[in-house]
Amino acid sequence: MSIQHHAAVNETVYHFARGYLDRLGWFASLDGTPRDHAGYVPYITYPALRQLARLVRPEFRVFEYGCGGSSLWWAARVAEVISVEHDAGWAGRVAAVGPGHLNIITRERGAALPAKQRALLKRFLATAPDLPVSHDDGHNVMHGLLTEDFAAYATEIEAHGPGRFDVIVVDGMARCFAAWLAPRHLKPGGFLVFDNADRWQYNAAYRFLREQGFHRIDFYGPGPVNKIEWCTAIFTRDLAAFSENVERAKGEGDLGW
Repeated sequence: MSIQHHAAVNETVYHFARGYLDRLGWFASLDGTPRDHAGYVPYITYPALRQLARLVRPEFRVFEYGCGGSSLWWAARVAEVISVEHDAGWAGRVAAVGPGHLNIITRERGAALPAKQRALLKRFLATAPDLPVSHDDGHNVMHGLLTEDFAAYATEIEAHGPGRFDVIVVDGMARCFAAWLAPRHLKPGGFLVFDNADRWQYNAAYRFLREQGFHRIDFYGPGPVNKIEWCTAIFTRDLAAFSENVERAKGEGDLGW
């Protein structure tokens, strides 16, 4: 590759970075904290984040599997956020800077599982035999592949009653079990946000949601912190919110006025 070609590529990358990544705040996140120029953001792809920003309403109630910058982002926009977190230290740090309507509940690995929740786990395991794990325990924890160890974490949503939430975010531990539990806790018209939805390891969850009548909308692209493309998916039974989301706000687009 010639020096001239290198220079042309570098200039193209520079303009892309300034026109897209910098505008979205990607450079502000390169210290490992998901954020943009204005503050914390969910650790999901930018296309999904932009779609959620259009869908969110102040009266929404949100349940999250896994707390973090996303909890603060949601709490700045909705009436209630309940997050369940497996890391007590991390939960405490997020709660310390969150508002009063952000409630973070800690359910650590191996937490006791009441009989009713144990019955739910047994039913789930009977219907989802394909739950792959790797030989690396740390890898399994990091990517939410362990089910029984985090059953108390996943079933925490059962404490909050059916049909309560407008949004449920699956982005933490026991993801397939969490996705299996989520549908009955969504309001009519509610939706589920499933991060890292390009991973085949969660196929059991995708199949179950499809069988439950959910449409899947994939948002591939870059996001904060990472230097790769991945996928965040929104699952919904009701596409009305998307069909109504047609017009753009004045000032959007590339015409400059």
